[in-house]
Amino acid sequence: MTEVYARWPSLPGLRWGIKQSFLEYIARMPDGRGTVSDGATPTEFNEMVFEPDGVERSDERVSRLRFRGDVRFAGHHGFLFVRLADPWVSIEGDRGALSVLDVHEPDTAPRIPLVTFAVSDHQVVKAVEYWTANAVRLTEEGCEVFNKVYPPGELFDPLVIALPVGRTTEAVT
Repeated sequence: MTEVYARWPSLPGLRWGIKQSFLEYIARMPDGRGTVSDGATPTEFNEMVFEPDGVERSDERVSRLRFRGDVRFAGHHGFLFVRLADPWVSIEGDRGALSVLDVHEPDTAPRIPLVTFAVSDHQVVKAVEYWTANAVRLTEEGCEVFNKVYPPGELFDPLVIALPVGRTTEAVT
């Protein structure tokens, strides 16, 4: 895992490639497009970094990490639209889940559980706390976000979270 930490740029947050085959599919479409805004930044490694927006912690095993950013993909003359906005991550021990805002009612509808994952590593390196997650799998509710193209349990790209140590001290209220 050291190579993951070594290539981490100065941007703290949630770093996720989402699903490389999906991104390649969008790129191949004549009218395929992707946009990032409101705290999301693309990287040279074809990943998105969502910036930190708050941390809650009840103890060392339970964390709620909020991120901000809006990533949108579109194509097929408007028939394909995928929005991943303001992801929140809940971690309990070695298990985690990531949720996003509802596409149609972002201000009123409950958050959509998008993927679950296994925390494969958690450590502090040079005053930055890292969580790496493999086995990132699409939830049943997440299938709707991706227009039911992928089945529940579909494997998505691993993710890495990096937060300065001082950002992980807020208590869960």
